[in-house]
Amino acid sequence: MTQATEKTFMEAYRSLVDAATNITKQTTSIDDSLRLFDEGMKDAERCTKMLDEAEQKIEIYTKEGK
Repeated sequence: MTQATEKTFMEAYRSLVDAATNITKQTTSIDDSLRLFDEGMKDAERCTKMLDEAEQKIEIYTKEGK
C-alpha cells in the first residue's frame, strides 16, 4: 500500500480482529492461518505505530497548552 492508500486505524484494527477470529475457526486451513497471521501482525504493527504517533502528538499539545 502506498501512503495515499494506507489503512486507517479502524481499518487495520478491524482487519486484525477479523484475522484473529478466522484463525481460530476449525475450518481455516494451515496455509490460510499463516497468511492471516502475517496480515494480522502487519495490522498490529500499523495500529501500534498510529497509537504511538497519536500519543506523541498529545504529549506535544499538552506541553504547549501549559
